[in-house]
Amino acid sequence: MSEARDKWVDGLLGQMNIEQKIGQVLVFSFAGTHLTPDVVDLVKNHNLGGLRISQGFRGMNLMNDVKPGEEPDEAVMRSMHRPEGLNRDYAYMKPAAYCSMPQYARLLNSIRQLAMERPLGIPLHFTIDQEGSGSDDLLFDACLFPHPMGLAATGDPQTAYRTAVAIGKQARAVGANMIHSPVLDVNTNPRNPEIGTRAYGDNPEIVTKFALETLRGLQETRLIATGKHFPGRGESVHDAHWGLPAVELSREELYEKHLAPYRALIDAGLPAVMTAHCLYPALGVNDAPAGATAHVINELLRGEFGFQGVVTTDNMMMGGVLQKYELREAILQYILAGNDLVLLRDESPIRWRIMEYLRDAVGEGRLPEARLDEACGRILRMRWDMGLAQNGGLVDDTEAALSGRFDPDIRKEARDIAEKSVLLLRDEQNVLPLAKDKSVLVVEQVFPTHLASNTMDCHPGLLWDEVCRMTDKAGSVEIGNTPSESDIDRVRRRMHEADVIITTNYWYHKAASSITELVREMQQTGKPVIVVANTPYEFSAPADIQTVLTVFNPGSREHLRAAVGIIYGNLQATANCPVNVSPVDD
Repeated sequence: MSEARDKWVDGLLGQMNIEQKIGQVLVFSFAGTHLTPDVVDLVKNHNLGGLRISQGFRGMNLMNDVKPGEEPDEAVMRSMHRPEGLNRDYAYMKPAAYCSMPQYARLLNSIRQLAMERPLGIPLHFTIDQEGSGSDDLLFDACLFPHPMGLAATGDPQTAYRTAVAIGKQARAVGANMIHSPVLDVNTNPRNPEIGTRAYGDNPEIVTKFALETLRGLQETRLIATGKHFPGRGESVHDAHWGLPAVELSREELYEKHLAPYRALIDAGLPAVMTAHCLYPALGVNDAPAGATAHVINELLRGEFGFQGVVTTDNMMMGGVLQKYELREAILQYILAGNDLVLLRDESPIRWRIMEYLRDAVGEGRLPEARLDEACGRILRMRWDMGLAQNGGLVDDTEAALSGRFDPDIRKEARDIAEKSVLLLRDEQNVLPLAKDKSVLVVEQVFPTHLASNTMDCHPGLLWDEVCRMTDKAGSVEIGNTPSESDIDRVRRRMHEADVIITTNYWYHKAASSITELVREMQQTGKPVIVVANTPYEFSAPADIQTVLTVFNPGSREHLRAAVGIIYGNLQATANCPVNVSPVDD
């Protein structure tokens, strides 16, 4: 196979022109469920190599008012992913048109067909991100699984393997080829605002053990795995989405804890790595993000660790990049540093400006063609391994029709793993199990996943749905993920009407913090308050919130059904907290 692969790669690479090579290193966003003229143009006429797919619409393109052909203002180019530029409650998300898995498979097939019809027929690959419900790259009919920390809470690495197989089967059924997982960050800082439950844990041995099983499951389904965020974001105290953080650890600590999972997974055949938008002074990374630093990629990752696969950037619209660079220059610097793929989650006219900028950089000698050849060679070898050389990756939509929630085995896996991963963090006053004759008020936040999917199995009101299966004495107050003042007033007006309050306390690093102060106010009523959260970290010291369950996927019916089963005593909680939740005092 290696000889056939090399022949295919060399044959294509030897015929590709500069425009085709530039197209191959770029991965743009395709969000939504219908084919738009811009995507047709990028694939058909500009040789785009990859698309990061999501069925949900996003309204986060701050460049929508820049017309094709216009030169965007540099200030705008530096502000695409800043908190002041976004409504962080995700109210900007537009409802997505429902699309079944077979329909989505046919949609992606139509894009692949465009790629196969262009000169040389260079195949296109599709990438997803799925770490549990903290990701918005969802498939409407897919079964959802826990965040990595939820898998570790089961204590059984086989759950990571089973989850990876289920995710891989669902993704491959519609035509996805690559996934931006597993997360290899070791979350050693409980106050980390970005990683949290996206990590398997705070112990490198646990992270490695579960990540290896995830890799094995993804390999089995031929979904290309991507370890992230190299060289490790678990100790960060700032979120790279909004600025350029620094990991202030010694070289010894980085090697002992944060780089250890990479070494193990590279030895096990990890095919792709995503670089971090972060500074690492102990590694000599003081002035530019690690992903833009050649010695991190070429000397450490490729040289010392022996990695031979594809290196991809994280999203180039993040504040960790734009604090340092203008976007187009950033992309050039990341390619020069050794990144093979550039991820840009954008759907604005800036995409054409980027391709033009890179073509000019080659013509001016700032981007050597040899660097593009090196990147394209690795990308094409990866696409061979994806199985794209035979028919461009076209899938049979009947396979998609039998996947996700229509596959009884996947559905059973989702239910079983959810039941094993829901964590009863504490019940200090022995409120549980709750008697079914108690009247209940359910205070429920609308989580971003609910908006992105909004199906019968993932929607606002999902927790209330499940409580109503147990009792007919349940009222509900639905509030925003970040409640407005009117939301809080509504809760205050109704918190006295029931015997017990069941409330969510969801946290999402791209949108909002938790509602702990409002929960404390509920407790002041003297009524039992049962908190359903999605992270254990908020409930550390002081332990004044007395009954807390952690579901590691608030967008999954299976997880909320398991939580309610534990609340009412129909299910025994078996998960254990896999991390230290108490931050070190400042």
